Formats: sequence, C-alpha cells, structure tokens
Amino acid sequence: MIPAVRQEKILELLSNNDIVSTDSLMKVLDVSVSTLRRDLVKLEEEKKITLLHGGGVRLMQKSVELNISTKLELNKEAKERIASKAASLVEEGDTIFLDPSSTTYLMIPFLAGRNVTVVTNGISHINQLINLEIPCILIGGSIKRTTNSCIGPLTEATLKTFYFNKCFLGASGFSIPSGITNHDINERVIKLLALNNSSQPYFLLDHTKYGIVTMVQVADLDAYPILIDEIPKGLEGYGNFILCD
Repeated sequence: MIPAVRQEKILELLSNNDIVSTDSLMKVLDVSVSTLRRDLVKLEEEKKITLLHGGGVRLMQKSVELNISTKLELNKEAKERIASKAASLVEEGDTIFLDPSSTTYLMIPFLAGRNVTVVTNGISHINQLINLEIPCILIGGSIKRTTNSCIGPLTEATLKTFYFNKCFLGASGFSIPSGITNHDINERVIKLLALNNSSQPYFLLDHTKYGIVTMVQVADLDAYPILIDEIPKGLEGYGNFILCD
C-alpha cells in the first residue's frame, strides 16, 4: 500500500472514531512502527490529525470563535467547577486579572463579598463585577464584539502598567504539539502581558478543548498551571494540571 493510500485510510478510520491508538492502526494497516510514524508525522504537518500523548491519534479539531453568550452555555457545569476552584485560590487583598473568557466570567459570583480588586478587559465581566459590588477596573481599548472585550494598542499599553497577584485566562484550545492556542493574535498579546505581570498565573480550560488548535500559540502546554474539570486520556502525568472535581 503506497503512503498516500495509507494516509487516506488513516483519515477514514479516524472519521469513524474519536481517538484511535497507534497499536490499532499498525494492526489494521499491517505496517511497522516506523512506517506508521512517517505517515502520522506527514498528516500532522498537514494539520489533518493531532498526535496525543500516550499513543493516541485523533482528527484535527477545528473551532470557530463563538460569542460569550453562547460560550457561557457550553459545558457550563464543568466551567462552574473550574471557576469555583479558581476563586478559591484568590486570597484576601489580592489584585487579579480576568480575561474575557466564559470561565473567568463564571468566577465572578464566587468573588462577591471578598476583599479583592479585579482588573479586566471584559465588558460583560465589568458589568457583572459592578452589579455584585466587587472593586474593579476596566482596561479600555477597541471593542471586539465577539468576546465583548477591549483589545488593541490602548489596552496593551495600559495593561503593561499593572502588576497582579494572580491572573486567570481562558483559551480556545490545547494540545501537546501546539500547546495552548487562541483565535486572535491581539488577544494573545494581552494574555502574554497578563502572564508576564502576574506572580501566579493560571489557565482555566475544560476538557472539551483538548485537541482543538486555533490560530496562535499562547504558551506551551506545560508552561503554566491549568485548572481543568477532567484530565483527557493520555495526558495523565503530563503538564501541570489542577483537577477541579
């Protein structure tokens, strides 16, 4: 079987199964480890598959950016568990940064009545913070409608002047080869500034984002602590995951 035919067969098998082990692929295709590896590397380079830690393979998951109202309803129970755990890490007197993600939005009710100051570029976030009488600062800039947030040079210049005890960030997807990724390069800059200016940075990611790769990398998967509702199969013992159960 020539490589192109084998690779099409691999894609066909993956289209019918969420994750397939490399052992299974070797048996079905009747090829050696080295031959299969060459095929998988080629498909990964073409952004058609994702190689998972522990010997699994899945089709590359594509993602479109949803508005925050829609995202708030997706995997809400898992996100609320992550949000609750994240809020428990905030200490009295902290100044924290929340990016405009849906999971950080769900943190806000858990901060009510606390002696904390919240800095954010999220417009939905600032409205919720004001409603709950939580001390807050909005970093302004150009408005991005999808995430209902402020981005651009003004946001970046202002954010550079702040330092935080902790920051809590969302992302569009994560995988081992691509790390933590995001849809928007402007949001990437904001996340990097928050990471660099925080004593204790955290990412908040629910398990359904595993295997999704979007436009730009924000960080390697093992670079920062990740609060997660469920550790994906094959990632046990990898990275710095904090399980929120």
